[in-house]
Amino acid sequence: MYKYIQDSIRNNSRLLLKDLTVPQKKAVTETIRGLFVRGTPILRHLAQNENISAKKQGDKYSYHLGNIQLKEKVEQSALNKVRNHMRKNTIIAYDLTDINKAAAKKMEKLSVVFDGSKRKTANGYTLHGLGVNGILLKLEVHEGEKYTQNQIRRKIVEKYTQKFDLKGILVIDRGNDDKQFFTFLRHEQKAQFVARLKSNRNVVVKETGAIMKVENLPVGKYQVYLMNTHNTNVDLRAVFTLVIYAHINNEKPPIRLLASLDHTYSSEEIVHMYLQRWGIENIFKKVKQKFNLEKIRVLNYQKFVNLIALIQFAINVSTVTFIKIQKSTYLLISGVLMHYKNFLKIKALTFNLDSFISFIKFALKPLIVRCQKDPPRQLNLLSRRQLEKLGPSYHFSLDNYLPYVKIIVALNSYLY
Repeated sequence: MYKYIQDSIRNNSRLLLKDLTVPQKKAVTETIRGLFVRGTPILRHLAQNENISAKKQGDKYSYHLGNIQLKEKVEQSALNKVRNHMRKNTIIAYDLTDINKAAAKKMEKLSVVFDGSKRKTANGYTLHGLGVNGILLKLEVHEGEKYTQNQIRRKIVEKYTQKFDLKGILVIDRGNDDKQFFTFLRHEQKAQFVARLKSNRNVVVKETGAIMKVENLPVGKYQVYLMNTHNTNVDLRAVFTLVIYAHINNEKPPIRLLASLDHTYSSEEIVHMYLQRWGIENIFKKVKQKFNLEKIRVLNYQKFVNLIALIQFAINVSTVTFIKIQKSTYLLISGVLMHYKNFLKIKALTFNLDSFISFIKFALKPLIVRCQKDPPRQLNLLSRRQLEKLGPSYHFSLDNYLPYVKIIVALNSYLY
């Protein structure tokens, strides 16, 4: 039963290990296994050989991660898993997340990020995420020294609209409310999208020709035009659907969505499409909680990018395996599902991806547990010559040192 999980990880790793040298393959394989078992990207904690120090093994993993390119391979692996399942109305969720490294000083290419959980800025990294059907297609570190966030966003959208042959509906949050971006999606990429708007967005209502802020429009569904870049003329090239939908909590403002879709959908259907964007938020949450994304410590940028890619790979393998055990009727896979349900009963957990990742950790063979050596029992507070004058009996008796220890402690407290 447990062998199936090991085989699943190994089979999905084949694309990553292709074209690597034998030492590189070993280092990547051990790092992936360590991520599943320990759930941490701290390389020293992934040591698996009891005959070699954890520091030396961590240095070995770090060395090889600096000499390989894994990001493109991980993204290709994820693309292979979703390409054949893309449909015209499949939701493609795009969003940003961050890694807070407020205490980091020497990590390469640090930038200022906004930590949404603490509501303040700090040093760290911004990540561009793209998810389809629970698979994390993209987890790209934003390189602020070369590109703006808008440039990376356009690059990602352009790449995957071509990969998917214009299939799917891109869903984005109000942090991406940008007229130029909407124009790019509608006219250059011919892509379908649903975007949440900020309250101060100006639109032109087609029926009346009035220029209105969306916060002043009542709940309903409208056909609207957008203004040009400088808000001097109306862009008549395309009509968009604007949905103002009452929030489930009446104390909060309504949800304001702008849609460019090939077919006519009701307001409820458009809102439902937007709410599926939370899938990418849940993936971010799992990456941070189950694999401790924010605990990465490597200083080199290339190593950092490769480690991010391996965490993306780990969450995707977990998702694919979790889906497969629910659908397959093969006896071995059914046995995995049965053991997983027994695990849930013992641990009092719920049937979901979070608990399945915990089950994988339980099912895999644990890493080497290193026993801490006891500290030396003898404290050499005196010089060797003084110890020889005191006699051999004083060399190995800790009790004979205690008076000297008390004197030194007293002197330190008096002087400082």
